[in-house]
Amino acid sequence: MDEAYSEVIDAGTGTSNPMCKCGRRARILTAFTLRNFGKRFYTCGNYVNQDNRGCDYFKWIDMDICQHGKRVVSKLFDMHENLKNERAQIGTTILNEILNCKLEVAEYKVKMEVVSLNFEMQLQMQKNKFNSKEMKYRFALACLLILLVVIMFYPVSNANSSRLRLH
Repeated sequence: MDEAYSEVIDAGTGTSNPMCKCGRRARILTAFTLRNFGKRFYTCGNYVNQDNRGCDYFKWIDMDICQHGKRVVSKLFDMHENLKNERAQIGTTILNEILNCKLEVAEYKVKMEVVSLNFEMQLQMQKNKFNSKEMKYRFALACLLILLVVIMFYPVSNANSSRLRLH
């Protein structure tokens, strides 16, 4: 952050502000550079950003700060940069943690879906076994009933005896 304006504060235009080369009232901005931190200046009313400075009208309002002030500002800038870097690292760490959590949730979801499908498959297999046994038991019961009916109503080969004798 040498001479570039990292940020400017616009105090607007006033009727007492000088006229720029464009014939408009100059705006008051505040510099936030290491060398001129906090100093106010007049600039063209058409000033948009560092690359588009209107008619290039420029005049300092405030005087230079002392050497001690420059050292303090320099340390404050360093602290600010360190905090910005730390904040960026923390933000990256948080984003990574969020992505890891999302990945873990997605993996857990897939595992639960697999477990659910396995459970449904085992349940279906048990239903099939039950239905198969039920069909066998019904068939056996039907055969037993037919055999019972045959035994009850079919005469025995002995001529003298019959199960359905009426005497």
